[in-house]
Amino acid sequence: MMNKSGHPKAFTLIELLVVIAIVAILLAILVPGLGKAKEYARNTICRTNCKSLALATDLYTNENEQKFFAYMSGLYLNQLSPFIGDTDKVRYCPSTIIHKQDPTTGYWGSSKEAWRWVAGTPEPENGSYGLSGWCYSYPTPQAWVGQAETTEYPWPIYGNIKMSSSVPVFFDCAWVDAWPKHTDTVPATLDLDDPPGGSDNPVNQHIQRLMLRRHFGVANLAFADGHAEAVELKNLWNLKWSQKFESLFKEQTRTDGSPIYRKVN
Repeated sequence: MMNKSGHPKAFTLIELLVVIAIVAILLAILVPGLGKAKEYARNTICRTNCKSLALATDLYTNENEQKFFAYMSGLYLNQLSPFIGDTDKVRYCPSTIIHKQDPTTGYWGSSKEAWRWVAGTPEPENGSYGLSGWCYSYPTPQAWVGQAETTEYPWPIYGNIKMSSSVPVFFDCAWVDAWPKHTDTVPATLDLDDPPGGSDNPVNQHIQRLMLRRHFGVANLAFADGHAEAVELKNLWNLKWSQKFESLFKEQTRTDGSPIYRKVN
């Protein structure tokens, strides 16, 4: 547009402010959408990682009389590496980062951080996923901290698991493994960004290791039949974690009745 003198008409200050305001509004609309799209992509990669671990486990058990990994015989990632190739490609959820701490020190993971495991291995291991403790192969009836559960709860033979499509093997986790029980609860004060780990003696509250604010209120799990899916945190009690796990078939809440995924503070 030309003014009366024949020169291009300049934008007024008001017009510039209007344009800037429109651009700001468009960015406010688009940026969150782009962030969600990236997170959905990371979620898909995470679920694929879980599936890769499950498929590698199937190959491992086929060569080991249908038995799972022996408890405390070294981290399962070491035992699966011949069937995966590059374990670094599947050990991390892309929504997590690695600690920058002393590499010789073990530590728990969190919603956005990977764990580090140092016991019983030549070198420390890192990861974002956990193995169901009920899938370990125990060399003696009470091989794990003297727990009676090791004789009644575990799945002793991989190939004989009933309802395998409901039996979790690998999952998003704040630690290397977990032994969920149907009696586990979620306290009203639990922080899903940095959850506690539950006690090992006796086995108690291990399902809290999966209570993470990592993927829009869901956890990615791979099952004994080889498939992987995203399961809402409130529905984790509906699965068949162990031979003695009593599936609740209802949506779980915190102990005060509030939603599991709510922000505590």
